[in-house]
Amino acid sequence: MKYIAISGTVGAGKTTLLKRLIEQLGDRASFHEERPDENPYISDYYADSKRWSFHSQVTFLSQYFDDFLTQQSDKDFYFFDRSVEENLIIAKYRLDQGDLTEEEFAILCKLGYGISSLMPPIDKYIYLDCSPYTIEDHMLTRGREYEEDLDLFYVFEVKRLYDEWQSKLPKEKTMVVDMDKGYDIKDILRFIEAD
Repeated sequence: MKYIAISGTVGAGKTTLLKRLIEQLGDRASFHEERPDENPYISDYYADSKRWSFHSQVTFLSQYFDDFLTQQSDKDFYFFDRSVEENLIIAKYRLDQGDLTEEEFAILCKLGYGISSLMPPIDKYIYLDCSPYTIEDHMLTRGREYEEDLDLFYVFEVKRLYDEWQSKLPKEKTMVVDMDKGYDIKDILRFIEAD
């Protein structure tokens, strides 16, 4: 089984791409999908990030166990709609904004890296890169009420942290997709199928 991370900042298009890949691959693939609507703290998090950042991040990390532990080993591909480590990018942003203490951030890192160590290594990364304006447009289009008041500062800063993280990914295992221009699903399928 190949483990593929569909990566990119909030609103980059990860879930949409995941759905398209699953449609194409059918029974050959299983996946972990980030489920913000199942996070009981998500609305509180966007309303008062200082109070609810830690709770929300722990909840997102815990969701990896829901899907991954029930995966079927007869599949060819397992997709992560956001890798475990990407949660720590959001946590780093919240630390920088003063919404998490150093101690809370350290605990989230310990949990994140601990969970990641229990998972098989990622074979390939599909990094969805797009401008902050495209990200904002995606977020408004999907119509999540709690995202309606996000400002561009948040989008720019999280994108900057993501771009730093992406620059450290192994080049030979990473496909960068320019979401401002769109993509051909066949190119992505060829990338994940190739050895």
